[in-house]
Amino acid sequence: MLPNTNYKIEIPVNYGKLSSILGWCKDNCKENEWAYKITESAGRDAGLYEFYFQDERDYVNFILWKT
Repeated sequence: MLPNTNYKIEIPVNYGKLSSILGWCKDNCKENEWAYKITESAGRDAGLYEFYFQDERDYVNFILWKT
């Protein structure tokens, strides 16, 4: 279930890289206060994934980590 939040970011993710992103979220975000949704699955080209955060600090840290 997606958290009720205004903190959303859509990022491209290459095939095989989603698990490392999810691992980062599990290790660095508040428990059960983040989620993701597949907008377009990765294949030969990168897929698009939406990440949602309830906590603004988690959201900002994610952006800093991914850029």
